[in-house]
Amino acid sequence: MRRLTTSDTDEILRIVELEELDTVALTRELAAGDDYLWVGLDSPAGGLGAVHRSMRWGNHLLLKGVFVDEPLRGSGAALELAFALRDAARNRGYAGLAAWVEPHKPEAGLAHMLRLRATGPMIHRFDVPVPGDGLAVAAPAHSTGRLVVDLPDSVRSAPLMGDLLSGDSLTAVCWVLDRHRLVLSGFPSHSVSDLHLVIAAAGPLARSQGASFVEFPVPAADLSAAFTLAALKARRLSRTPVRLGRLDFDTGRHATDRQERREAAHDAA
Repeated sequence: MRRLTTSDTDEILRIVELEELDTVALTRELAAGDDYLWVGLDSPAGGLGAVHRSMRWGNHLLLKGVFVDEPLRGSGAALELAFALRDAARNRGYAGLAAWVEPHKPEAGLAHMLRLRATGPMIHRFDVPVPGDGLAVAAPAHSTGRLVVDLPDSVRSAPLMGDLLSGDSLTAVCWVLDRHRLVLSGFPSHSVSDLHLVIAAAGPLARSQGASFVEFPVPAADLSAAFTLAALKARRLSRTPVRLGRLDFDTGRHATDRQERREAAHDAA
């Protein structure tokens, strides 16, 4: 496994297919230090054979996608990269790992091998466009942080979706720039009818980052919220509900990485 750099741009774009991931966005992430971690495995035939992308979200490393070229599919490359990212996150001082998991998709098995535990309810992820002023935006100084949403007293109550990463505030959420989206870790108001208040708080930040959408989680069981968001032309980002899987590093654990890999291999058998 090796850390990818801007010299790998062409090979990454050959393997990775993501909406709004172009040379500009990729170069920004590759040059952003530890806020984004792109790692890869070289193919025996030459060139990249597998790529894994992740980013800092709050104090966790969010795993955002593994891509394996045809010659390495079925080789265990995805699992190898995931374990390598887990080790890198621990060594770089992250509190743990996080990943969106669809229970009936292949990544659920990978999440199980990594010991990611379900956090919060089943949710749908939505995004909405933010108004733009048409002005060019300079490259952001920071790609992740915390947003405090200043809500009126009339709606300052239990949030519709509390912060899935820290949960230590009713009105603060973590954010990360994911290509063209500013991704929030919760929905701090008590109803999606207050979406305009959340966007009013997140919109300027999104525009300052060059993002054109704000993404947020909503409980999948809240059908009235889904209908309201559909009327507001919000876009649902996955066909089925997902859950945030999370691994919080425990510095007191004595299980070795080798033992964990043996257990994961046993689970995969």
